[in-house]
Amino acid sequence: MRQLIIYCVQAACFLLPLPNATAETFDLGGMYTYHYHDGRYADWGDFALQGAHIAIEEVNATKMLSDDRLRLLPENTIDYHCWPENAELMAETLMQKDILVLTGAGCSSPAVEIAKMGERYRVPVISNGANASMLSDLQQFPWFVRVVAPSEAYEGYLMDVAVHFGVKEIAYFYTTDAWGLGAKKVIHDYADRNGIRILKEYGFPRDTNEATITEYAAEVKDAGIRHIVMTGPTPDTVTLFRALHTLDMNQPGFTLYAAEMISLDEAPEAVRGSLGYFAPMIQLMPTENLARFRLALAARLGREVDPNAKAFFYGALSYDHIMAVAHAIKAIQDDGKTVNRENTMAYLRRVDFDGVTGRISLVQGTNDRGNMPVQIVNSHGYKADGKTVNFVSVGSVNPETGILTLDESAILWPGSTRVPPNR
Repeated sequence: MRQLIIYCVQAACFLLPLPNATAETFDLGGMYTYHYHDGRYADWGDFALQGAHIAIEEVNATKMLSDDRLRLLPENTIDYHCWPENAELMAETLMQKDILVLTGAGCSSPAVEIAKMGERYRVPVISNGANASMLSDLQQFPWFVRVVAPSEAYEGYLMDVAVHFGVKEIAYFYTTDAWGLGAKKVIHDYADRNGIRILKEYGFPRDTNEATITEYAAEVKDAGIRHIVMTGPTPDTVTLFRALHTLDMNQPGFTLYAAEMISLDEAPEAVRGSLGYFAPMIQLMPTENLARFRLALAARLGREVDPNAKAFFYGALSYDHIMAVAHAIKAIQDDGKTVNRENTMAYLRRVDFDGVTGRISLVQGTNDRGNMPVQIVNSHGYKADGKTVNFVSVGSVNPETGILTLDESAILWPGSTRVPPNR
């Protein structure tokens, strides 16, 4: 009997599935911003990193890639501070390792340098947020793709809002990095097309000090210009809003437009100076996928998350850019090909799936996401808690027609008034 039991056990062992000796782990590199250049915490960059890890865990847990796995190790993740200086060298340290794809790269100016390094090392770079116009060029950046639309799909709609409310003259502030210069062209094109005069214009490097920006804003105030447009990274946008608060320029009759949403925990001076401003952002449709992601992000962070916060949007986009990598790998596997950098780059250009931020596919011949839904959000100052910023969606853009629709009744204007300008 004992010998029979031994034979049975041995036979059962032969029937058990053996680990797949050929299973692969695909290492990713990550360049994320969880602190700004000045050391301040960047919630949106932190959420982006957490969103990436949520996607990786889901891909592995569901065996989307069969026995193969994705991995983003801490030693392959760099906080690059959304800063262009040395970004290419940081990327190079990752690309010299055995990574399949470099992920993150959410800020445009550094993304330009990172994408160039990707071409040099023939490593795919996928961005969750860099939207500079120049990054659309497939010929110039053949190893780069992004899960966002280009600058024209964002900043241009700010001008559409201004046109809707009869604005004819503006002051324009922009940073002279790759994104700011690309946005400058967009703003000028829309202004020329709609008969809007740019009476004052100020271009300046990133992280220009507040005293200088306040001097510029004072000139705008002295000139009697009441409509202000800003295209630049969040820290510089916050500097302008602080200057407007210092000069008491958040008043009825003013309108404010900025390409970036400020974070929920910005300083009171920035929140008060920015009251009533408009910003463009991807529009997230209510789906089961999005609800599941929100719960997963809240569980990972150990707290509730605001679905209307900038950080949440970037977390969702980051989840989708990792899922794009997974879908590319799966398609390579399904076609019986080798998963390597070259094939991954080619298949990233073919992805077409429904992510938590909507459909993810690229416009043929570009590096851009196509038909991305865009909304206009409006700052209503602080929430009832007196601590976090309250952004309200006040408009949306039809992704098929490009037509902007606004809900005027939902808008709060500078000076905390419900009365639109020029009316």
